[in-house]
Amino acid sequence: MFTSHFSAAARGTGLGRSLAAMPPDEQMTVAATRRSTLGRRAVGVLLAVACAGIAAMWIYGLFIADPEPVYRIEDASWRPQAIAICAAADAAITSLSDTTGGFITDPTPEQMRRRADLADQATAVLDQMVSDLVAVPVDNDDDRLRLDVFAEHYRMVLADRLRYTTALRAGDNVEYTETVVAGGPVTNVITDFTAGVKGNDIPLCSPPADLSRSVQP
Repeated sequence: MFTSHFSAAARGTGLGRSLAAMPPDEQMTVAATRRSTLGRRAVGVLLAVACAGIAAMWIYGLFIADPEPVYRIEDASWRPQAIAICAAADAAITSLSDTTGGFITDPTPEQMRRRADLADQATAVLDQMVSDLVAVPVDNDDDRLRLDVFAEHYRMVLADRLRYTTALRAGDNVEYTETVVAGGPVTNVITDFTAGVKGNDIPLCSPPADLSRSVQP
């Protein structure tokens, strides 16, 4: 049944007949139809191959390939020393914390000065931490450059913190804001370095959130 239907359909379009048995004008029409059919099939095959290739590239990039560690210090001796330096800094900053007053919506001038003092003490700890991290010897120029870039951006954060505490001492209960780098807060650059994907997996070396308005002394 299927064969007979197919043969009938082929005869109806001229595709089931020999070209030699057709008039010249009909031969041209049938030949053009065949070329068009073959062309559409070729395009379909090429599109399918291209789509499969693109899909394979995305799968490889997202799930198989390791991300390039562009921020990672290659000298293996640096990270253990960095962890120790940042852990000591984190402990020192934690000891300065004073949240007994909870969240203060409208702090008094004295409360703002107290907050500024605590923040500046923490900033001094961070300043020393950055200096210590950069002072750790590394065995190649690329690592030295990575550390210099890290320190440059971290010191922007330190300058932002000092700008904030200056405003507090002047009696301005302003929001803490950061310098914008590449369209985002400078902390983003630093956390790329301290993160565990393309960076060095040293989260304690990231700028602390002690200036968040959700917790105040």
